[in-house]
Amino acid sequence: MKIAALAAVIAVVLAVAVVPAVAGTFPTSKTAQQIHAYYDSGDWSKVVAKQAKRARLWINKRTRARNAPRKPALVLDIDDTSLDNYPCLDSEGGIPYDSGAYARCVVAYDAPAIRNVRSLFNRALRLNMHVFFITGRPEAIREGTLKNLRAAGYKGEYELIMRPPDETGNSAVPYKKGARRRIQRRGYKIIANVGDQRSDLKGGYSERTYYLPNLVYFTE
Repeated sequence: MKIAALAAVIAVVLAVAVVPAVAGTFPTSKTAQQIHAYYDSGDWSKVVAKQAKRARLWINKRTRARNAPRKPALVLDIDDTSLDNYPCLDSEGGIPYDSGAYARCVVAYDAPAIRNVRSLFNRALRLNMHVFFITGRPEAIREGTLKNLRAAGYKGEYELIMRPPDETGNSAVPYKKGARRRIQRRGYKIIANVGDQRSDLKGGYSERTYYLPNLVYFTE
């Protein structure tokens, strides 16, 4: 009982740590019925597969081109881009979007991979690209996030960039744009950037961007 109680306390503390990262996140205008219909029909999976295929074809072409960058990079968001929170949100009462349910799902650290994105990740590694995960998750939950990524099949060499404690703005755009700028200053060329939010993709420092539609929530 003591161990279970301690685990519950830790989960609450970590969930609270996630709250600043979702402060600028809001429900979409879609109803629960519309969201369920979109996912259950397979329409979401089809769009994700299409976008992942476009990204894969591009990185194949770009890395083999005569003017291919010396240090090509792929940038991936985590939540609902690389890891699928939908099953947990559905079971936790997080549809329509609820920030408490979302925080609980993140710190459960058991989200499955979005398979087409994981395939893109693996393809990038085979092409000797460097992969960067840029996430709005706070630095406080790095260990659990890495554990979830590994368990979901994201293995090999990559870098995880997390939102620092002093990054308190509601919009994710300045933080993610700045992270990409710093990557490119290190000599990497980001040839593809994949995310489920427009804020993952805005601000430049990516040759091409690929948007995976999210009907549950949007982040400014």
